[in-house]
Amino acid sequence: MIFDKESIKDLLIGSLLLGGGGGGCPKEGEERALSALKLGNVELITIEELKKRNNEGCIVTISGVGSPASDTAYYSDDVYPRILELLGSRSDTPIAGFISCELGASSSFEPFIPAALSGLPIIDAPCDGRAHPLGIMGSLGLESSGLPVIQAAAGGRPEDQTYTELTVKGSVENTAALVRNAAHLAGGAVAVARNPVSVPYLETHAAAGAYAQALQLGHAYRTAATPAQSIEAALEQLNGRILCTGTVENCTLETRNALDYGTFQISTPASPCRIGFCNEYMYAAIGEERLATFPDLITTIETKTSRIIASADIKDGMEITVISAPKSQIKLGAGLLNPENYRILEEESCI
Repeated sequence: MIFDKESIKDLLIGSLLLGGGGGGCPKEGEERALSALKLGNVELITIEELKKRNNEGCIVTISGVGSPASDTAYYSDDVYPRILELLGSRSDTPIAGFISCELGASSSFEPFIPAALSGLPIIDAPCDGRAHPLGIMGSLGLESSGLPVIQAAAGGRPEDQTYTELTVKGSVENTAALVRNAAHLAGGAVAVARNPVSVPYLETHAAAGAYAQALQLGHAYRTAATPAQSIEAALEQLNGRILCTGTVENCTLETRNALDYGTFQISTPASPCRIGFCNEYMYAAIGEERLATFPDLITTIETKTSRIIASADIKDGMEITVISAPKSQIKLGAGLLNPENYRILEEESCI
């Protein structure tokens, strides 16, 4: 399919829901998508269609890395050609297409400008079909391959002397840590081109069909007649459930090394529902009972308006509904199927 303004709206809403509290800023995602349409066509194809066209080139992940809550996070559209140039200086294989590292309100649209500029397609096989906090989770299982990977990143404002770019090669864990540190030094965020892989590798490690799920979910949500019907449409699409509805209390938020950590509570007639996040929502619990745990999807929605709220935007006094869907209903790639990739979150006691 060729994206147009209507399909961008569907993808934006679906990606917001699948972001699970993270996945970036919807305004930035929409602006990036519309800017891409002015540059050229943005095409989405399946792995099967890619194999018919080009089974020899590599697929490159385009992503943003950083803190959604940072007031100084910035990178311009000009960085995309630059990170592809930096990546190309370390890889001789021609690029056959692009993927996103995850689905989210900004993340889903990261490949749009490279796709429009190059005429190459976006493949409906992102690293992950929901948003996640750690780069290693969106690395297609390469962390278990023993092979070095290449990452090229750039971001920041030259006028503020925060502009930073780098190209790194090494293990997934080390390169991801270096890129996240670069995001911190650049003011909070960088754009990244990373992890070139073959088409056969992509086919067995990616979250195939995640864009199709987001488009269908977003269309059902945004065309519902009322806020209550929008929520019901999302639950039907995701085989999900409402965890709680109430007023937000006791919000905390701390940004460390370009990650947002925090907790809040939702008042309920019985015990409050406690939510914890590391960019994305990590758990929902009432008392000692866990209602959902990452990578189960947890999403917060303003009850009266059906506006989807990111973790960094939650404020005391908001009236919200918390919905959840089991991980079995989400398209997950190899990075989120590796239990070892949750170790850092466990060490931080946020999951």
